[in-house]
Amino acid sequence: MRHLDSDALAALVAVADFGSFTAAAEHLGKTQAAVSMSVARLEERLGKRLFERGHRKVTATITGECLVSYARRIQSIEAEALAAVADRVTDSRVRLGMPDDFVCSFGEALLHRFSPQNRALYIDLACDFSRKLRMMMDSGELDVAIVTQNADDPPDAVFRYERQVWCTGPNGYPEREDVLRLAMFSDDCSARPRVLATLDRANRPWRLAHTSSHVSGIQLAVASGNMLTVLPESAVPAGWRWLGEADGLPPLPALPLVLLVSRSERLAARRVAAFLRREFARPYEPASGEENWIPPAGPRATVAAEG
Repeated sequence: MRHLDSDALAALVAVADFGSFTAAAEHLGKTQAAVSMSVARLEERLGKRLFERGHRKVTATITGECLVSYARRIQSIEAEALAAVADRVTDSRVRLGMPDDFVCSFGEALLHRFSPQNRALYIDLACDFSRKLRMMMDSGELDVAIVTQNADDPPDAVFRYERQVWCTGPNGYPEREDVLRLAMFSDDCSARPRVLATLDRANRPWRLAHTSSHVSGIQLAVASGNMLTVLPESAVPAGWRWLGEADGLPPLPALPLVLLVSRSERLAARRVAAFLRREFARPYEPASGEENWIPPAGPRATVAAEG
């Protein structure tokens, strides 16, 4: 064998990253049969199995892991070669979208660990709610996006379960009030209904005291008043109080996150996506009955009267 087909290597890496032929095919914009055939041809030419096909997940063999490592290096060299001969700024730009409460964790890693190793690329970051980010992906305005899982996503599309935290300022005690005063993201937030439904099931009366479309607005409201909020653990400011069942608050289900990648197969976008998966993939065992999140469609059950 004198050469390795780049499309076959792309299929190999995608299956390794996603752990699924179906998800890899969706990522590459190909049929599952085409991806399976590409991997099968590689296995036939090598005379060795590259993946163990399990019932729920596909895992690389020792040979597969070795070849995936080389495939990533080949893709990286290919990207460098294309960047060297392409005199266009757009080839080096990756348009990345995420909710702004994840910027501290994901954004910091990209700036401090990804960018120094990929100086030919730069990140054009857009922050918005998941619903808007999905629309931007559909319209081709973004290359990569981190969004909250919705009912249309396949279960294996989740790459990370993000822990959510009840929290408040260092000097506030909103959990002691009969009616919780909440500072939450505005109506466009797809995670908010789930949090409120959790309070309803626990029979904890609540009312919205403040809403904002940005995490900075939430943090300012909580710091200025006796309010409670829910944030990803990485977005909780230093010195704030973390609350839980001991404070009379119900446990929060994990927030499932999906990584969307455009079908253009731009190498720059694939490199950003691969980095995010390697750095942040987090399996998580959600609370009982919460394995697959479908956002509640009905109205809130027990809501205290607005004061």
